[in-house]
Amino acid sequence: MSCPRISIIVPSFNQGAYIEATLLSVLEQNYPALELIVMDGGSTDSTREILGRYADSIAHLAIQPDRGQSHAINKGLARMTGDVWAYLNSDDLLTPGSLVRVGELFKNPATDWIGGVSVIFDEQCDRGTVTPHRPARLKEIITPWARSVEHVFPCSNVCYMSRRIYDTIGAFDESYHYSMDMEYYTRAVFAGYLLRRVPEVMGRWRWHSESKTVRDGRNYRFLEEELRIASAYANRLPPDDSSSLGEEISQNYKWYAVRRALHEKPHGTGIDRLIRLFSDALRHPSLIGFRPWLGAVKKQFVWS
Repeated sequence: MSCPRISIIVPSFNQGAYIEATLLSVLEQNYPALELIVMDGGSTDSTREILGRYADSIAHLAIQPDRGQSHAINKGLARMTGDVWAYLNSDDLLTPGSLVRVGELFKNPATDWIGGVSVIFDEQCDRGTVTPHRPARLKEIITPWARSVEHVFPCSNVCYMSRRIYDTIGAFDESYHYSMDMEYYTRAVFAGYLLRRVPEVMGRWRWHSESKTVRDGRNYRFLEEELRIASAYANRLPPDDSSSLGEEISQNYKWYAVRRALHEKPHGTGIDRLIRLFSDALRHPSLIGFRPWLGAVKKQFVWS
């Protein structure tokens, strides 16, 4: 059987410091059936110049304003012709030989979805790995705050899906800006697709202060979208799990409200944070008895 055609979609915006390394990590795979697609949102830094140097090796290149990362990925998906696809952020990397391995795995016609291991790294050293594991129960797919394993899904840079999945469940939900991949993978699970977890390092996920994961995601944005996902799929769980999930969502919403108030305006004043804390409490009175909310309020008065 010939090598399956693999489409790698790179959404990009002002990542001139990293995008060349990202492109080279794909092109130097020397995979014989590669389709590299780059969707840039109109970068104003050195990204344009770098993309120009590699334009002959990019199957589809667009440099124009978009509505964000999810929209850029969707534009790439609409253009792809591959049997297999993945998206690769413009600051992340593939490891040597990973596409050959992916091609081998997808020669099995029963394979629709694989996920490998990604090493987390920064400018100084490797910081750990994201290694997906099978959850103990279906509920853990949508409750990252209560899992028996740390990760159930792979990083996007080591997550490969068949064209069949895209044709079945469609494009990314553009209303998600931080957990668009988690929502997509959750949708795939509930559509009946099985993830084959491959215990091999296939990529490297760059950790740096300007990434939106580090800048905003960890503070409260991920939790905000995780709660949306849990709410959307709660009724797809067995009845006992579905009924208990409501209380978990309510409790985690309180944590989200506090974290948003403290981090939403990093350069704001204590008054700004107090306004947010009390406006949320007016809509959700249960916050008033929530000790972290009370502690946050107290700190604002001290700081003010």
